[in-house]
Amino acid sequence: MATKKSAGGVDIKKLRNKKLTSTEFMQVWFHYDVDRSGYLEYSEFSKFMRDLFLKTDCSAEITPEQVEKYTAEVIHIMDTYDENRDGRFEMNELAKALKIEENYLNKIINKKSIKDKHIQSILKHYDSDENSNLEGCELKAFVGDLVRSTTDIPYNFAMIEQACNLITEMAGDEKLTIQSLKLILDLDNRERFHRKLSEQIKVLPAGSAASGAKR
Repeated sequence: MATKKSAGGVDIKKLRNKKLTSTEFMQVWFHYDVDRSGYLEYSEFSKFMRDLFLKTDCSAEITPEQVEKYTAEVIHIMDTYDENRDGRFEMNELAKALKIEENYLNKIINKKSIKDKHIQSILKHYDSDENSNLEGCELKAFVGDLVRSTTDIPYNFAMIEQACNLITEMAGDEKLTIQSLKLILDLDNRERFHRKLSEQIKVLPAGSAASGAKR
């Protein structure tokens, strides 16, 4: 449960001063995408910014001066990162605005054979609650980084949902353990995952498939 100073488990005070891990980003996204539309509408992003200002200033109420300041920053950030100018944030746009850490999988995922020590490091990196499995936002963060590590799969809500379905189907469970990570990260299964996800682009609605394209 979110604490007074957190958004989906993330200490919101830190958001201005550090890069988010992929798991923290997913926690923020799913905390504020209340209607699960796959977008942060202006009102949802404005709520995030309001919380950010209140928690940063340790205030119980927002002053008129803060309203003016955070409204100006909301408009500035939307103008800067809303690349298709549709008045809402897609996942890849918010990722750029909030500054996610470098993709942890980039240095590992293209190896023909991924060693046990690398699989253990992957589990440790995404397992934020240290219960030895990946679930919820941890799972989505790992899968999101799998998507981000490709050159041809768009990083957006629709594709990550599809990718999560594929991964949990391969694993046979909604949670990923060290054993299921070994299975998923086997070279043949990585290629199968990429092939099946590429096929999903063809059947998703045009907007869902195209948005979030890497630049």
